[in-house]
Amino acid sequence: MRKLIPVALLVLAGSWAVAQDPPPPPREPGSQPSQPSQASEAKGKKEMTAVVVSTDPTVKTITVRNEKSAPESQPQTLSVSGAAIAHLATIKTGEKVKLVLTMDPATNKESVTSIEKPAPPKP
Repeated sequence: MRKLIPVALLVLAGSWAVAQDPPPPPREPGSQPSQPSQASEAKGKKEMTAVVVSTDPTVKTITVRNEKSAPESQPQTLSVSGAAIAHLATIKTGEKVKLVLTMDPATNKESVTSIEKPAPPKP
């Protein structure tokens, strides 16, 4: 019993010390991530603007290069699911598209669930 009391006190003192850690510094207003909405991130969705390298409707994949990355960067091949499969056949190589990627919790892989062409610029 005499050995148990110092051990219990040591554990309590350690937990009090951890509880006293200062909170992380607040973010600057301009330093927020450039993601379109944090609400969509919470649901496992994210948006991406990309240039189409190739499409394969038979295998249900699209290969894209992120618009913001360098032209010589490696393209990504993403699986396409849901309603986006119907739009896959209408997309051409070199087009700029907006993709909505959804994380599948079972497989932990991202798949494209929406493909949209940007609106043409107004004259």
